[in-house]
Amino acid sequence: MTFKITTANSLEFIYKDHSYRVFKPKSKGQDLKALTKVFKHCESMLSHYSKVFVARIELSTKAYSANNQIFLMFIKKQLSILSKQYNSKVSYICARERNASSNHHYHLAVLLSGHKINHSHKLTHQLKHAWESQGLGSASFVKHPYYVMQRGNKQSVGPAIYRLSYLTKQATKEKHIKAHSYLFNKLIHSPERDCKRFKDILLVNPAFTYQQSLHNALVKSSTSNVGGLHTKDDKFNQYKDQQAHLSTQVDQYSIADNDHLSVQHSMHRRPYLQAERSLYLSSHEKTP
Repeated sequence: MTFKITTANSLEFIYKDHSYRVFKPKSKGQDLKALTKVFKHCESMLSHYSKVFVARIELSTKAYSANNQIFLMFIKKQLSILSKQYNSKVSYICARERNASSNHHYHLAVLLSGHKINHSHKLTHQLKHAWESQGLGSASFVKHPYYVMQRGNKQSVGPAIYRLSYLTKQATKEKHIKAHSYLFNKLIHSPERDCKRFKDILLVNPAFTYQQSLHNALVKSSTSNVGGLHTKDDKFNQYKDQQAHLSTQVDQYSIADNDHLSVQHSMHRRPYLQAERSLYLSSHEKTP
């Protein structure tokens, strides 16, 4: 069964004027400072790669420790190995928690180039073997263990962000200890896509969103074949599919001017969709 994000299991969180659904804890709420850091970390990875792969795994410790030194030594070595193995920058987001057990555990997410990997099986099994073979404790797999974030595509970023937001719930976090509850490796933003210039386009690209919404609207409004013949709407949909396919080849970091972006605001989508359809049909009046 496919997992669905609903109002019952999620909260609305605003980041850079865009709304995202994040995990809704049963008690104690979200650590908003840590959650914001998760967003920034994802942005940094997306500044380097147009596709970012996110894999999740749980690490339980063999014995309780008042600090995170053992984990930090482990993850530092694994990042070095994975970086060479996949020829990619590798980062991580981790949360330390402790329930009723006497020992603590870690919720770990590893992020790397989505151009180098498309499934989590090998990666998570490798991490599990490394953790357990060193006698550090046990590792367990999770449901829906991986996601792929595509730069500027909120529909792909949203589910990954939701899953990562589980790590920032305040429940089960240890209080009054020196060890940090949230762990991130230092990740420098790509100078080619600095925050000031690209603003929030790493997570939500207005041009990409408009194009995707246009395509979806056309697909929904398409008519079925009648008597084996394609209607004009069918031809228009085929035309738009071709245009959408071609445009996805263009670098998503080609930022349009302000006038172009204002046209693509959600309030303007329907009029321009109708206008474009009318223009296309009028230019193909003689098409049988």
